[in-house]
Amino acid sequence: MTSSTPRSRYRGRILVASAAVIAGALALAACSSGGSGSSGGTAPAASGKVTLTFWSWVPGISQSVNLWNKTHPDIHVNLNEVTSGAAGTYAKMFSALQAGNAPDLGQIEYATLPNFEHVGGVVNLAPYGASKVKPDFVPWTWGQVTQGSAVYAIPQDTGPMGLFYRADLFKQYGLAVPTTWDQYLSDAQKLHAAHPNVYITAFPANDAQWFAGLAWQAGAKWFSTSGDTWLTGIDDSPSQQVANFWQQLISDHLVKVEPDFASEWYKDLADGTLLTWPTAVWGENTLITNAAPTKGDWRVAPMPNWGSTPSNGNWGGSTTVVFKDSKHPAQSAQFAEWLNTNPQSITGLITKGGLYPADLTGQKQPAANSPVPFYGGQNIWQVFQADGKLVNTSFQWGPIMNTTFTQMSDGFGKATGGSETLGQVLSSTQSQTIAAMKSQGFSVKPG
Repeated sequence: MTSSTPRSRYRGRILVASAAVIAGALALAACSSGGSGSSGGTAPAASGKVTLTFWSWVPGISQSVNLWNKTHPDIHVNLNEVTSGAAGTYAKMFSALQAGNAPDLGQIEYATLPNFEHVGGVVNLAPYGASKVKPDFVPWTWGQVTQGSAVYAIPQDTGPMGLFYRADLFKQYGLAVPTTWDQYLSDAQKLHAAHPNVYITAFPANDAQWFAGLAWQAGAKWFSTSGDTWLTGIDDSPSQQVANFWQQLISDHLVKVEPDFASEWYKDLADGTLLTWPTAVWGENTLITNAAPTKGDWRVAPMPNWGSTPSNGNWGGSTTVVFKDSKHPAQSAQFAEWLNTNPQSITGLITKGGLYPADLTGQKQPAANSPVPFYGGQNIWQVFQADGKLVNTSFQWGPIMNTTFTQMSDGFGKATGGSETLGQVLSSTQSQTIAAMKSQGFSVKPG
């Protein structure tokens, strides 16, 4: 089974599964056992000029689409700028698939891609030559979009994690930039003891994908397969280690419990209430946009590690898929490849969309390698390039991650209220995910 990654730069927000998404997915699954649309290999290439429809929420992606349209007069792409997947677009995509009128192409996050594969909603692009671009991409991202020889999407961006921190306040409070999580805890204790209204960071109970990135870094193995059976280990030892660590921070009031990407959280990042944000590379634009008064105060360091061996996780990243309803899968595949490998397109995705490209050549562009004034002139990209090489390439997502993330975030909300622990939430999420997978016909067991 394919693996897939957490969210794109568009905040990597938790993918909240609405009733419409679940109902649509289950209904579509019941009627998607075959057909040329799901395989992608039998649709003939159209002759003459064709028009494609593309749903995406990437800011400024119209620049790339306009460039394509100018240079490919026989394949015109109409861009439909939509809200992020978590904000309702995934629900609309599932509904469109169920109705048989999905767009030709769409923006899908790595973590959600297996849900669309499960219901037969995306085209296998291998018959259209997609495998030829494999060497262009960061290796682990290609693993996120493939299943055996099938290619279900073209990678777009990545989210290697790093530690954003207030260099001015670390100096003011006499703190050392941590290289391990033990040191991070020590900083949190020292800081909060001297300044009770200041915190090392926030714990966003609403954002299970953020927690997933931390577990990924620690060596978690949430999903794998053995033959036709899924093995699930959401409460494995590395994940419990991460849960216990943050539970201590919460219980000792060393972190502020609040939703991320909300007005109060933005305020706390801007006024010095929060000193760090362990996040993905796309967080650089979040701070620039929402903590403008702190220009020059922030820096980026590698993620703290659990021991002497450096490792890293990934939070976010999106792909471009061709939906099963497309009447022009060959042309759609051509656009998806071009969008995410063409140098001019990638420049726009970096500068206008704030993406950190999955394309290896794109990562070498000046736009992704220059000092950033907001971060005191630090070339923060060097940190993420190095940390990106430490991401565990074997991490896999399961086939119903919308459900898993919702169960986890709901549980975290209760845990931060004191009714249970984060570790207990992982165990209950493990049980609930297995039950949900079995109810949808999967062969699954703890692994």
